[in-house]
Amino acid sequence: MLQKRKELKNCMKCLDELHKEISKRKTHKKLMMYMEKLNKLQSEVDKRQGPQDGRFPIRESLKLPHPIKLPEYTIRFADLDNCGRELVEDALNARCNAYAPYSKFKVGAAFRTKCGRVFTGCNIENVAFTPGCCAERTALGKGISEGFRCYNAGAVVAFHESGYSTPCGVCRQFIHEFAKSDIPIYIAQAPELSTKLPAFEDDDEVLVTSIYNLLPHSFSVFSDK
Repeated sequence: MLQKRKELKNCMKCLDELHKEISKRKTHKKLMMYMEKLNKLQSEVDKRQGPQDGRFPIRESLKLPHPIKLPEYTIRFADLDNCGRELVEDALNARCNAYAPYSKFKVGAAFRTKCGRVFTGCNIENVAFTPGCCAERTALGKGISEGFRCYNAGAVVAFHESGYSTPCGVCRQFIHEFAKSDIPIYIAQAPELSTKLPAFEDDDEVLVTSIYNLLPHSFSVFSDK
């Protein structure tokens, strides 16, 4: 009988400890719930009052477009999707025709239309400098002249020992003109030595960016651009 009482006492003790633990967890849960409500209220108050120095986050401005941007990342050439791999290879091949006797900086570009057709181009220099044309605008100019005015992806390839060569400011604005929404732009580093059959290695790194990442605040005279 004494043994039974000891067991009952131990069970009651364990039950009491469990009850206390449950009470603590419920209290913690309620506390977290109240803290979340408090943070939301504080955030709402801050929005209505505005910052003390008069500055507001740019995302709250109604005068600047803030389109949804595609993610920006790097990836192995072998892991690119078919669209990216084809564009990068086409841009590399177009680079072979670059006319750059003055800068020696050869660039190739490729852009895919909405219907799937690809137009390529290379940079074309001139002794007077200003008549020259970048590879990106050469490629787009070819497509536009044939009636294609909407593009959904592009690629730019050049060799620069310090890293990637992204489109210049003028080309970014030009690309944006013919992109109805954010489009991926694949940037790859061309092999240093130009060969008749240039190719990428599987482990070569490719930067996948987008026109909205490259040019977050483009110029436009249209409110819906």
